Amino acid sequence: ATEASKTIVVGFADMFIPSILASSIESDLTRFVIAALSVTQLIYMSEVGALLIGSKIPVNFFELFVIFILRTLVTLPVIALMGHLLI
Repeated sequence: ATEASKTIVVGFADMFIPSILASSIESDLTRFVIAALSVTQLIYMSEVGALLIGSKIPVNFFELFVIFILRTLVTLPVIALMGHLLI
């Protein structure tokens, strides 16, 4: 859990570091959760985040980060549930 927790917020800065950090984790469930979470974070930062910044919606960097954390907190239980069902 400690190794997995390092990868959650790191996904904001770089999208490949969570996968690199997860390579040493032995639990299949934990690796699945980290991989799925990093993909959802990648989709947010590359698509939705870029659209928000480029649009006329008044959003600053801090608000973008808060939205990123909220989306992560919403998707994490869903990913964990799917991991328990599939693995």
